[in-house]
Amino acid sequence: MSITCLQGGRVIDPVNGVNNIQDLYFQKEKIIAKPSNLDSKIITTIDVSDKIIFPGLVDLRFHLKNITGGQTENILSASHAAAAGGYTSVLLMPDTTPKPDNPGTIQFIQDRILKEACVKFHLCGNLTQDGKGEQLAPLGSLQETGVIAITDCPNTTQNNQIFSKGVEYASMFGLLVIDLPRDISLSKNGSAHDGPLALKMGLGGYPRIAEELYVQRAISIAQSIDTKIHLTSISSKGSVELIKSAKDKGIKISADVTANHLCFNENCITGFNPNFKMSPPIREEIDRLSLVDALLEGTIDCVSTAHNPFQEHEKNVEYDLSPAGVISFETNLSSCYQTLKENKEFCWTKLIKAMSSNPSRILEIDSGNLSIDMPADIAIFDPNIEWEYGSREGVSQATNSPFEKHLFKGKIMQTFVNGKIAFELK
Repeated sequence: MSITCLQGGRVIDPVNGVNNIQDLYFQKEKIIAKPSNLDSKIITTIDVSDKIIFPGLVDLRFHLKNITGGQTENILSASHAAAAGGYTSVLLMPDTTPKPDNPGTIQFIQDRILKEACVKFHLCGNLTQDGKGEQLAPLGSLQETGVIAITDCPNTTQNNQIFSKGVEYASMFGLLVIDLPRDISLSKNGSAHDGPLALKMGLGGYPRIAEELYVQRAISIAQSIDTKIHLTSISSKGSVELIKSAKDKGIKISADVTANHLCFNENCITGFNPNFKMSPPIREEIDRLSLVDALLEGTIDCVSTAHNPFQEHEKNVEYDLSPAGVISFETNLSSCYQTLKENKEFCWTKLIKAMSSNPSRILEIDSGNLSIDMPADIAIFDPNIEWEYGSREGVSQATNSPFEKHLFKGKIMQTFVNGKIAFELK
């Protein structure tokens, strides 16, 4: 059986402490050690000199409304967009149609994934029935069907008793609870960060405290029950401080931030471009800098995409009427690299840890490192190639990207999933 050798690249593997120029071998679906008797006839060599090789990226938050296909983003197009961004495993949020709040629906979605996806999909079930926050979903039954986490994201369970009981119930089945912290009563009509700019633009405010109150709620519940909760899409300086304090006390809290919140501040919305509208909103520069520092020092564990496709007629309307959400798979790594590389605390090990190793650890999935016998989920990145992102030339079916016509330096060249090419730059 043929062996593939990625030759001469810089291999980054935070789990195994690897950051060297070396060859990487895989056969069938698994990473293997260097063969003792090399026979050139059975080895396919790929020259990856001057490239960076690392475990496939893992995403903790991605949305997909359309399961069955059509002209909108679907399982097939989303998986190819993920592969184009270096992702090999993604976690699907439960705001699909139909909702994954019962075993039958989950089996239906799993069947479609098996037929159409070129990367590994993991499913997140609803915490409450239909994601409405009124009654708990049958968490035990969901766990038996293969769901690995539960959430109501992009909604947030507002009833504290239901959320607390849901976390306790989930812990009994070993299910991770993911929470998008948001107090709706304080941010119901919020289209932008609550501050002078939103007031000047006539937009409803979404204040920091709407997030921070529910960050503290998650911390208190995690401490009380002694279980883990993952907070997704953190956006404020105050949230960072709360998470850091909780971690210092040994509370089982983890958190992620999107690349968009690392790259932009609220000035990006001054042109009323709805492709900068997301949930939570982009906040002030002080928040952005705090998020960058928190990621590089480890207070924030991961970078998520929050990939959320919409059709053009849905998204390109008045800013305050436009739905919150942008696409991110194809730009996430390049945008993070471009934003973080000038920071004196940046190193590739930290970035791959945040985008692959840590998400794998939090989800407890078989990914995120290049150990022998691990699945050959591998990404190859060229840090020197210059390119311009155009959503209409991209792989995703959607075009709602904040990086339209943005110039990047550094791009994914190839992505392997279980040793098979899922993406290759032409």
